[in-house]
Amino acid sequence: MDGRPRYAVRRLPGYRPGQRPPKALESAEARVLQAELDPAAALFSRSHGRGLIAAAVAAPPVTRVGIDVEWIDPGRRLAAIAEHYLGAAEAVTPEQFFRGWTFGEAWFKAFGRDPTADLIRMAGGNLSEAPVPVGDAWLLQTLPEPGFVMSLVWTNQP
Repeated sequence: MDGRPRYAVRRLPGYRPGQRPPKALESAEARVLQAELDPAAALFSRSHGRGLIAAAVAAPPVTRVGIDVEWIDPGRRLAAIAEHYLGAAEAVTPEQFFRGWTFGEAWFKAFGRDPTADLIRMAGGNLSEAPVPVGDAWLLQTLPEPGFVMSLVWTNQP
């Protein structure tokens, strides 16, 4: 590897966006996807939601990795959740909210702690599909399928 994790995202066959497959099925398929990327990877992260699964694997010099994928749920009470995590009511689009949310989840998986509100705001406003620096880490965000956001966080720092 070249100092970046490898990742893959895949839809579970037979499920439409927004459908809820059994979590056990999603978890099992995420493990399969991880093994397809690299069955011996010491560093890995998995995520699943609403029939979409994601996995990331990494090797040195990467020291931490986290991935999250979420369906942009139009029925969620985004303003209340954003206010809880960011401290003040902020007007955000559903895509911005879920960019920030998936970043926070991926960051937690990588570092074992929540990111700062400022980093979450930055990630929510990130529209680049190229890696961007966030503190001592890197963030890659994509829209892997219509209605979904994926965030991948990693660092090469100890």
